[in-house]
Amino acid sequence: MVPLSYSTSPRPSDADLRRLSAQTASELQTVCRDHGWALHITAGEPASGSAYVQFPPIRVDVAQQIIAGLRRLLTNRCAECLAIKKRRAQAIRDKDMTTAAAAAAAMGRHQRAVH
Repeated sequence: MVPLSYSTSPRPSDADLRRLSAQTASELQTVCRDHGWALHITAGEPASGSAYVQFPPIRVDVAQQIIAGLRRLLTNRCAECLAIKKRRAQAIRDKDMTTAAAAAAAMGRHQRAVH
């Protein structure tokens, strides 16, 4: 898990970090269970102001399924998102800030409505 950054706020207490770790471990375990992966993910102990979760040893086939799922998630783009992004990029290249701003607003509306 990527450690959280707390540069502008007070350092969280160990109790806060333990709660965050427990909540994150629970959410991650639920997602894994929903996908048929029987993993027991636990909250880790706080260290250096960061919260952690711990994975048990994972069978290779399960790890490969997780990797494949993450790759799909990271490479499959929503067609509407892609169209809006292309429209905005072209507007920026054309120095058409009105269209670029409209595309950014459209992306925000689309993200809230669909994702």
